Parts: sequence; structure tokens; C-alpha cells
Amino acid sequence: MLHNDIHLYFSYPEQISDPALLHRYESLLSADERARMARFHFSRNRHQYLVTRALVRASLSAYCPVDPGAWRFSANRYGKPGISHPDTALPLRFNLSHTQGLTVCAITRDYAIGVDVEDPQRSTQSGFSHLASYFSAREVEDLCNLPADQQQQRFFDYWTLKESYIKARGEGLAIPLSKFSFLFTRNKLTEFRVEPDLQDEADCWRFWRIAIADQDGADPYRADRYRIALAIKSENSDHKVSAFHAVPLQSNVPFALSFL
Repeated sequence: MLHNDIHLYFSYPEQISDPALLHRYESLLSADERARMARFHFSRNRHQYLVTRALVRASLSAYCPVDPGAWRFSANRYGKPGISHPDTALPLRFNLSHTQGLTVCAITRDYAIGVDVEDPQRSTQSGFSHLASYFSAREVEDLCNLPADQQQQRFFDYWTLKESYIKARGEGLAIPLSKFSFLFTRNKLTEFRVEPDLQDEADCWRFWRIAIADQDGADPYRADRYRIALAIKSENSDHKVSAFHAVPLQSNVPFALSFL
């Protein structure tokens, strides 16, 4: 992995059902991960968690001679995970996100990174009633001025971008969501602003918006069902984003991304 590379690994958990492969995934988990998986009430959530943990472990091992089961992770006081063991010569940084049907792992070197994936088909009725809680005044104005048939998509444009930023910073919702803004011209992201009390510089950030198909294109009506936002803290504009459809411990197939 070169210094400016960003790699995205996508898995569709519902496509992974081979009992032998799932048993291998379970063998990778730490005691803490096993305990956390057991706390999920629904089997589909346990399954997604298992695939997610296998995905991050197998993906990291693609860059270092480390057995996937040897990775250990810890979270900061805001809950952002990082690598706690082993120490590697390559300064890897990663972030995870998932929604129903899709899991994403983003990996790079050196840079703070955040990724968020959402399914715009899910209801936003409760979200629209609380816009001021997590959007800036300018974002709320933009959203409310759009035609009704465009509002839900823009809502998720804002939401994924905001999530990617706070995840990259590693402070979660300790950062007030109304204190930073993304500005669109038509459907293109054209500006990012942060208020002074966030102690950050907007020019130090890079963002990407990506569309991903449902179940590797299984839904003919929604070839861009999932929306992903990716953020890194970097003054360098020369980053290359690549993607792989991953079945952990089995295959990583490169595919072309659809940038928005």
C-alpha cells in the first residue's frame, strides 16, 4: 500500500453462508468479540457482526504478515477502534461501517480516516422532524428548499458525510453536528466549513461520495442503493481510492467505484 492509497473492502453478509467458512471466522475472534457477538438478540445481527470482524482482520492481514486471528483492537474514550496489537512497520489506519446488507472497511496509511454507509431506502420520517439537532442551519435550509422527491437522498448525503467526519476525528457525537457544514451546488459537494470552536481546519479534509449496488447488483431497480461517504484528514489532494468486493479469507475482487 502506497502512502496515498485508500482501500475500501465491501462485504454482503447475506451472501456468506458456508458453514465451514463461518466456523473459520469464529475461530478468529477474541474472547471479548465472542462475548459481544453473543449479546446480539437476533441471528442476523450476530451474523453481520461475525462477518464484520472477519472482514477487518482479513483485510488488515493483506498488508502485514500477521495472522488474521492475531490482531487485537482497543477503542478510545469515544468508542473509535484502533489496532492495539501487534505493532507493525506499516502505520495502518482503518474504520468500519455497516448497514442492513452491507459492511464496509476502509484502510489507509497514516491519515485519520472515517467511513459511513447508509441505505437511503430506510425511513427518515423521524429524522426530518429533528433536522436542527444534527444539521447546521444552512444545511437545513438547503434540504427544506429541495423538491420533496429529492429530500430523502440529500438527507443521506449530509448524514453520511457528517458521520464520516466525526468518525475520522475519533470523537463521535461529542462533536456538535450543527458546528460544521457541507455545501452542495446541485448534486455536487462544493464546500466544507467548520466553526472556529471545533479547533479544526476545513482545508485539511478530503471527502468522497460513493454509490454501491444492492447485493452486488441483485436489485435491478436500485443499482446505487447504498450511499457511502469517506473522509480523511489530509492536505494532499493526490489520493487514490480503490475498492474490493471481499469474502473474508476467500477472495478480494477489485471493482470500479461510482463516485458522485
